[in-house]
Amino acid sequence: MTRPLLCLFLATLALAAGGCAEPPGPSPEQVALFEQPVDVELVVPAVKNAMRYQTERVEAPAGATVRLVMDNTETTSPAMIHNVVVLSDPGAIERVGLAAAAEADNIPDDPAVLFYTPLTRPGQRSAVVFTMPPAGEYPFVCTFPGHWATMQGTLVSTAP
Repeated sequence: MTRPLLCLFLATLALAAGGCAEPPGPSPEQVALFEQPVDVELVVPAVKNAMRYQTERVEAPAGATVRLVMDNTETTSPAMIHNVVVLSDPGAIERVGLAAAAEADNIPDDPAVLFYTPLTRPGQRSAVVFTMPPAGEYPFVCTFPGHWATMQGTLVSTAP
């Protein structure tokens, strides 16, 4: 390879490497949610490069201000984009999971959706802050297409 071609190749390689930079950091809205004071922080980590939550049961007292965190920091596969969507009814899991695929943000307009974190890329965390609902058990799922069938858990609201 001649020197000018080698220089062109190396310059192209350097530009291509720049295109593989880290994804953008959290939005200002997400930064604010992580700074907001809360009564309880509940973290739901994803299993590394799998369509499963590491933590499938989290709980807090009814009426508490809760920060629910989707922790996708162990994931490196670009296909492992996750969220946590809390539902009012376990009977809605399949309906919400299937409907989510047709939505740009993977959150369907369904009355069973109570709270949700945004889609969270590998290596990132996202959150939602809400007031814990009345005592009971509320299912949560990942609504990234195809994940809902295996990524499920339970948010338990205990008596205050």
